[in-house]
Amino acid sequence: MAALQTVQKLGPILDLFTVRKPEWGVSEVAAQVGVPRSSAHALLSSLVDIGLLQCKSRGRYRIGWRVVELNETLKDTVDVKSCAAPVLQALSERFGETTHLAVLERYRVMYVDKVIGNHVVNVTGARVGSQLDAHASAVGKVLLAHCTPRELERNITGKPLRRMTPATITDPEVLRRELRATLRNGCAVDAGETVADVQCVAAPIRDEMGVVVAAVSITAPVNRFTAAQHEFRRAVIEAAAAVTKAIATSTECPRSCTAIDPALAAVG
Repeated sequence: MAALQTVQKLGPILDLFTVRKPEWGVSEVAAQVGVPRSSAHALLSSLVDIGLLQCKSRGRYRIGWRVVELNETLKDTVDVKSCAAPVLQALSERFGETTHLAVLERYRVMYVDKVIGNHVVNVTGARVGSQLDAHASAVGKVLLAHCTPRELERNITGKPLRRMTPATITDPEVLRRELRATLRNGCAVDAGETVADVQCVAAPIRDEMGVVVAAVSITAPVNRFTAAQHEFRRAVIEAAAAVTKAIATSTECPRSCTAIDPALAAVG
């Protein structure tokens, strides 16, 4: 039990290391995680021992180089990103808008890939590797819609929903209705809920067992989105289906997905 509790504390510590604050001291970590300084030091030392952190001068900690090795392993083994890459590119080229691929990481959205659109006035979109509140994004709502009610209550609706813009859903019951609509419609819309004047639509990607593992989205300024929203919805659903098919029919996506498949041509 003690070992399990230790492992459960390591995740929140790693979450502290971000682009904005890449370096932390023992006392800072202890205060943020809510553990004694001695416990924080022991946890940080354990992460140093396995290479996930490195200890710099003056007892300051940064992300370790083992993360690079793990990232390379991830790129070589995660089929969804390889299979989605040509579809994201085709979808972006078709409309000139930014497209994203995202997964659910500890009930927050993590963006794992994107293609930036080519309009003069463009949406840069979320940075690859960044994490955002799931309830306020189209990709997040798609992924949450496929969680169990118990998971949602424990991790999302049972906690305060952070408001990011005036349009952000903060009422748990409204969010539940939105997630039920997402299941019926096969897609979810972000109506300026993360960034005002920016909207997007997303659809779910399934693995070979039919489990939702990721979401694909198209993002645009509100004026362009409103004018083409029905076409965007159809195209995103088609794109998600194309990635799902590529995952199900291919054992080596990096090679097989380079060929032009009829399902991919539908979004290009």
